[in-house]
Amino acid sequence: MGIDFNKSEDFVNEFKIFNDGNAGVVENVKVIVDKKAASDTSNHPNYKIIASDGKSEVNEGFYYQEPDSNAFNKYQAQRLIMLARGVLGDNVVFPPFNTPTEALDIVMTMIAPELLKQPWRVAVCYGTTKRKSPYLGFKSFGSFIQKMSEPNTLSLGAGDSLVRGALPEAASTSELVSGVTGNPPNTDWLEDK
Repeated sequence: MGIDFNKSEDFVNEFKIFNDGNAGVVENVKVIVDKKAASDTSNHPNYKIIASDGKSEVNEGFYYQEPDSNAFNKYQAQRLIMLARGVLGDNVVFPPFNTPTEALDIVMTMIAPELLKQPWRVAVCYGTTKRKSPYLGFKSFGSFIQKMSEPNTLSLGAGDSLVRGALPEAASTSELVSGVTGNPPNTDWLEDK
């Protein structure tokens, strides 16, 4: 048995990107809460919000934060409020929370069953104009999720990046083959001439 590259479908999978890589408001997406499992690595988020358009997905991780930390006070608390309002309505009433961990656990418990009931609308972009990302993600500030049954009020603002940020620098060919032991293959043909 040999390797037949003429049957490329055996080796080449089409890479699909959420919303075809376009920033904007995406309709009729499925959204779920994914909770960290005991078998997940220690750096895995405690929770993820995952939106799928049927081709691919975007997600945002939420980690347990320390009380009075900037990560909670200046970002995650706002994200949890906007997420809960988008899923449960602007009039959602929150119980008092004793810690950021409790806030995260309870908000995710409140929204998880509701997410499964219907399709959603989400706003996605490439980070902010001050901090561009090479990957699509949920809009960073303000409302980013809404029921499809409601009139669309989601939008991207002047601070949301519609343009993909640069990917990190790729390793050079010599760096890639430096770990090869013995006689490394001739890679002269890979170098730009």
